[in-house]
Amino acid sequence: MKNISRRKIILTAVIFLILLLDWAALDDITTGNEPDYYGEYAVLILSAVFFVIYFLWKSTRKKAV
Repeated sequence: MKNISRRKIILTAVIFLILLLDWAALDDITTGNEPDYYGEYAVLILSAVFFVIYFLWKSTRKKAV
């Protein structure tokens, strides 16, 4: 069995949580149940920023061979 580091587990949990929040925000926006959508749009924008930073960080790291 592979040795999974604690860092990978935490990062996976954070990504999963962000995706759940995005899904909930999109559900609120599409169903129209909220009186204002500032919170939902803020969640979507912040998660987009997080994913851009994550993928930039991931692409600049050197892979160990």
